Amino acid sequence: MAAGLLLSMSACRKAEIPSYATGNDIYFSVVRDYVTYDTTVVTFAYTPATTDTVVKLRISALGVPAGRERSVSYRVIDTAANAARARTQFELPASIAIPADSVNTYIPVVMHKTPDMTTRTFSITLQLEPNNDFQTRLQVLVKDKNNNRFTSLVRHVILVDNRLNKPDRWYDDFYGPFSGKKLTLMSKLLEIPIQELYTKITNADPGTTSFYANYLKTYLKEMEDAGTPVLEDDGTPMKLGKYMQ
Repeated sequence: MAAGLLLSMSACRKAEIPSYATGNDIYFSVVRDYVTYDTTVVTFAYTPATTDTVVKLRISALGVPAGRERSVSYRVIDTAANAARARTQFELPASIAIPADSVNTYIPVVMHKTPDMTTRTFSITLQLEPNNDFQTRLQVLVKDKNNNRFTSLVRHVILVDNRLNKPDRWYDDFYGPFSGKKLTLMSKLLEIPIQELYTKITNADPGTTSFYANYLKTYLKEMEDAGTPVLEDDGTPMKLGKYMQ
């Protein structure tokens, strides 16, 4: 009786675990710090000189490697209002495949920076599709079923922009109104990478804040005296805060 009960319990547990006898399912395996994601964020804001970048999305197959190349099918879903424009903002390979004796491959997504990325965030949605080599039955990874938190394994979204956001402790009374152009200029003058400058501005004490603002003030005054004032993107003169007047 005991043996029969154990066998019955074992059968119940096994029934709760999906099993794919063929082992030919593919899924996105985009993992960062041991966590699987279905969204990747790309920004050109921290590297002003960069005009193109490549995002590699890993795709994995269940089961054992095959002795031949296996084709991977996918499509772009571009119905979103902020969908990125193919061949202008991104490019994709004509075809991809999992090589022989392997269970992994990558979709290299080439991203192109465009002027409108400074004001809008664009999205690229890729979805894996079944074909003669693979199925896509492994749909989601359950993170928290009670709170409906799932990670898609067959659909991946790339968000791309070129927007510089205002640092947490950007003091208008010193720096004046925030703009991406002003922060980029400060980065260049201070010879501090933009991403690092974000942290420095956020953690700056009053003395450091005053030093940064005065450094920019000196440059703006020199340019104005030379007859070439620095202008914001809207054509107005770049200004500092009331403490720097």
